[in-house]
Amino acid sequence: MAKWDNMLAIVWLLRSRNSMTAEQLSERLEISVRTVYRYIDALCASGVPIVADPGHDGGYHLPKSFREAPLFFNLNELKSLFHAASFARGAGYPYEKDLSHALEKIQQNLNYKQKAYLDRHMSGLDVMFSRHDELMHRWLKQLEQTVAEGQTIDMFYDKRKGEGPVERRIDPYGLVYRQNYWYVVAFCHLRQELRTFRIDRISYLSYSGLFFERPSDFSASKYLQNQWSFEWEAKEPTTMIHVRGIPEVMDYLCQNMHHCLTERGDEEAHFKINVERMENKLPAFLLSFGTGIQVLEPQALRNKMAEKARQLANYYETNEYLDGGER
Repeated sequence: MAKWDNMLAIVWLLRSRNSMTAEQLSERLEISVRTVYRYIDALCASGVPIVADPGHDGGYHLPKSFREAPLFFNLNELKSLFHAASFARGAGYPYEKDLSHALEKIQQNLNYKQKAYLDRHMSGLDVMFSRHDELMHRWLKQLEQTVAEGQTIDMFYDKRKGEGPVERRIDPYGLVYRQNYWYVVAFCHLRQELRTFRIDRISYLSYSGLFFERPSDFSASKYLQNQWSFEWEAKEPTTMIHVRGIPEVMDYLCQNMHHCLTERGDEEAHFKINVERMENKLPAFLLSFGTGIQVLEPQALRNKMAEKARQLANYYETNEYLDGGER
């Protein structure tokens, strides 16, 4: 076995027995006694509390308080684990308290060198937290549970089209976090097809008492990627778009529209996109880049962007707001 496999085997053997000598460990793992001593020293340096009892009846054992399988990481693994936890919190991860408790358990078994290293590297990386309310955390927890257990749920969902919340019964297949938003991909009983719902637009959730079986090979992230790609490029009719901009802005634009990118240079790019999407969604998106980009073709898109810009300018020129935010 490899070094780390043998070290893990030593830990499990000591957990399953009251005590074992170096000779017994050597025979069980088919390695030399000297190697056993070296592995035990490495485990102790990694924070595993192995106790050595001297004397004829002595040996190695783990304290009774050491109930769970110990975790031993190298310094880079520790750093990446705690950095990843910071990103999870920033994304509104619903089990933040449990995550914090797990990290505390790990920290309790770290030695001085590991704690000092972790403190230095954690102080050098921060994640700006998005604002997430308690209601959304509650929905995320419920949805994660229903996905895992295959429970059908009822909800009120606001499509933000002026209709107000509508009631839906769904079979949640999976949760996805993308660009500061959480989504649930679910089979909609009303539409009789898969649909995507934004978690922050759910106003009420309840269990229906029904159960479903999710397809074993289903991936929510792959489904969404395919759906968004299809909406932008595959649905006919399509048109070609030619855009020019500064390299930094073009990099970001092409990253967000990679599914319909057909040609790319340092300052120019061509995209193949669905005409309806181009007319309804793309103008506002491209205007958000300001003068960082310029649409060269088609003229229809240039006209749409100019119209959208005039509407925005007119809105702010003609609407005055009083103190307190009332119009």
